[in-house]
Formats: sequence, C-alpha cells, structure tokens
Amino acid sequence: GINAEYMGVPVIMADIESVSLVVREVFLYRVTPRGSNRGYRADDWGLDKPLWTGRLKITTKGSLLTIVLQDSNSGEVFAQCPIASEQDAHIAVEAVTDSSRYFVIRVLSETGQHAFLGLGFAERSDSFDFNVAIQDHFKREKKEAQSTAPYTPKHEFTGFKEGQTIHINIKKKDKDPAAPGLPASASAGSLLAPPAGLFKGPVPTAANPFGVPAAAAAAAPFNQFESPAPAAAASPFAPAGKADSGDWGDFSSAPSEPAASG
Repeated sequence: GINAEYMGVPVIMADIESVSLVVREVFLYRVTPRGSNRGYRADDWGLDKPLWTGRLKITTKGSLLTIVLQDSNSGEVFAQCPIASEQDAHIAVEAVTDSSRYFVIRVLSETGQHAFLGLGFAERSDSFDFNVAIQDHFKREKKEAQSTAPYTPKHEFTGFKEGQTIHINIKKKDKDPAAPGLPASASAGSLLAPPAGLFKGPVPTAANPFGVPAAAAAAAPFNQFESPAPAAAASPFAPAGKADSGDWGDFSSAPSEPAASG
C-alpha cells in the first residue's frame, strides 16, 4: 500500500481494509485426496450435499488479500483464506479439472491450522468475477512495486584516478587553396558557367567573358576590351575645302586690317 491524504490528514493505505467482491451465495465441500498426477474433480465431492452455504467476500489490506466466508444472516466468519502474494495464490486457490464454477481453497484457523475445502458458485459469472478479483489485486501490487523501485543506472562513471590522463587524436583538415566561398576550379582564374537558359547567346568563357559572337568579334577593328577611337573633328582654323594637314591644321597669321584713310 501507499500513503495518501484524506481532508489534509495523512492516511496509511495499508491500514485500510477494502472490499473488492461480494457473492451472496457460495457452497463449501469436503474434498477427496487427489492423486499425485491428477487435479481435483468436483464430481467426486457429492455436489448435492454441500458442507456449508453462505456468503463470500474478498477483502484487501495492503498487499494481503483475504477470502472471507460468512454466514449470510449474522455475518459470522466461518472460514478465511488469506493470500499474501501472487505466488501464494497458486497454492491457496486451485481450479478443478472438470468445471469452471468450482475451486479448492486453503482455509486457515485462528490457531494457524489449515485445511483444503471445495468452493462452488451457483453462477458461472460469479466464479469469473472471483478469479478476476484475485488476479487484478496482485497485478496492481506488482505494478506499484515496479513504480516505486529505486533507479539504479547500468553504468556508473566514477571519474579519473589521480594522475590518470587520456589522449584524444584530432585529425587536422588540409587547407583548401581555393578562395573562401568558391570551388577549387574558380580559384585558378576560370569563371563559372551561368545557369542554363540565362543567356540566349554564346556562353561566356575565360577568353570571351562578355559572350560576344565570334563573327562580330572578328569584324571589329578594335580590341574587345577597348572602345573605338573617335573620328578626328574638322579644324576650325583650316580654310574651307582645304585638306587638314594635321591634327589642328595650319596656324596662319591673321589677315592684316586695311589702313585707315584720311
């Protein structure tokens, strides 16, 4: 059982007895000894003459489950079958081989003496509930024991001993001669090809970075990287109709003015 609180008051669940099943009518029988290699048979008990008839109650108190056989009218206890664990349940309650409504139970007296009696149910549904109540109790106990078990790690690190060292080998990465952010081929002076479909004309290359058509490049009288030289402008000092003999023409003297008369 576990501890809990009721209206702020701590309560120990192991001290509280709870009832998990009540069957109004059951029967007890004297059982005949069984053979070493065979189970109990209810047909051997004389089912029409039960030893006792009364009420069955299953109570739980902590991990202890008790089958209580009471008088139906007075509630006086006739016999009890305490079961302390799941392993003990296989000895304290045993099903017969010829029916699902009958069992053999181990009852204990107040002085500690025990005896085995046959237990029968009038309805098959009652015998089913009887079985389930016992199984569910010990399933809950097992689950609770697992949930409260202390955690124990599989491997525990105890640290280094005094003077103990460790060595870690880190592989050095070779320096990349390529410029940061560029592939190795770009560091050698080559240009990356543009994505397909970006240019409709020739693809730019290292020799032709602007993608000039081959025919146009051959016909141009100037270098692909320079602008054409502008045509020489006519000299404003050259006489009309006279060929320009130089960049600026002939520097002739200005015509002399006629002498003033009078």
